[in-house]
This record gives sequence, C-alpha cells and structure tokens, in this order.
Amino acid sequence: MPRGILAALLASWAMAASASSSAHNHHRSPHVEITAVARVETAPHLTRHANGREFEELDIRILTEKHTGDGLVVDLDNAVHVVHDLTCGGTWLEADPGDRVEIQGEYVHPPRGGDLIHFTHPASAGSCGGGAHADGYFRAAPPEKQGAVSGGDDLFQTTVRPVVARRCLCHEKDGRMYERLPFDDPSVLSSHAAGVRRRLKGDDLAAFEKWVATVPASSSQ
Repeated sequence: MPRGILAALLASWAMAASASSSAHNHHRSPHVEITAVARVETAPHLTRHANGREFEELDIRILTEKHTGDGLVVDLDNAVHVVHDLTCGGTWLEADPGDRVEIQGEYVHPPRGGDLIHFTHPASAGSCGGGAHADGYFRAAPPEKQGAVSGGDDLFQTTVRPVVARRCLCHEKDGRMYERLPFDDPSVLSSHAAGVRRRLKGDDLAAFEKWVATVPASSSQ
C-alpha cells in the first residue's frame, strides 16, 4: 500500500478513536445521581450534537440537593451546566434567569472542571441506545409559598440554608460555634440577623433579606 494512503488511513483511525474517547469522558469522570432544586442562571438554548441528537442547554445554580454515593462534593457556589436530551424523551422547558427548577439526573465532575448534569430525560426512552440510567426529569419548581409561616420555612430551607452553610462555617455542625449558636435553627439565625448581614453581599444578602422579611419582627434583630 502506498505510504500516503497508509498515513491517511492511520490518521483517520486516530481521529475516530479520539472522538470515541471524548464521547465517553463523562462516564469515566466522578459522577453521582442527584435530585436538586436550582435557580436558572442563563437562558436555555438549543444545540445539536455530532450524534444528531438535540439538547436544551443552560446553566443553573444549585440551591438544595440530595445525591447518592460518597467522595464527590456537589458545587453550590458556581454555575453547573445542564445538558437536557430532547431526542431521548426530554421536553423543552421554558425558563428565564431567576426561575426555580427541579432536576434529577447524573451529576458529573470532569477533571478539568465544568461540572454538569445530564441524563435528565426519562429512563423509559428506549430509542437512544447506550447504557441504562436512572429516571430523570427537568421541570419548573412549584411556586414558592407566600405569607404563611410555612412559606418562610420553605424559603429558609431552599435559599437561606445553602447561603449560610457556605458563609458561616463556624455555626454549622462540627463548627466551634455550633453548640451555642446553631445557624440551622431559623429562630437562632433570625435573632442574629444583624451579624449575618455583615457576612453577606450581593445575591446572598438579597436572599437573606427576603427570608428575614417573612419572619415576625419580634424574632429578628
């Protein structure tokens, strides 16, 4: 076989192997099954991947989450990318930045960064091939409760707790101040609102103030 043709064939095989390796990188990266409530950070857009499938993609900020397995820390401080498969049974979700969403799928932490969530479509979609995965969803979250105490409780758990857990570590479990001032207790947190305000800024402070507004005046300082 002429050397030029042989070289072209070898290059072609190398490119195919590289593409196959890239397609499976997420499966080799650390990953867990996750269920979360999140806030939309960027408007969704439609993409078509090399495999011909269409996806809804956007960035979210995780507010609360539960996941299976150990050894992987879910990022609550930075945007996480969502790759929602429309070809394999997922449906387009109209969402704007600031909207709250519920998501269930596979959370992946690639070695180079850029955490993402995929496999958010139903597990029953059988036309896509590949390995099986747990059932997933990507949908709008129910409206936040208003007025009643239960509304403040919901806002505390979904919005304020993640902020305080990141910014006030001494007042979390195993922290040196937890026994005296546990900030996972809403009555303790609201009674020390002035001190908490000094530790927060931007969106975190705005979220805290929104919750404080639902707390009776006698409970906050």
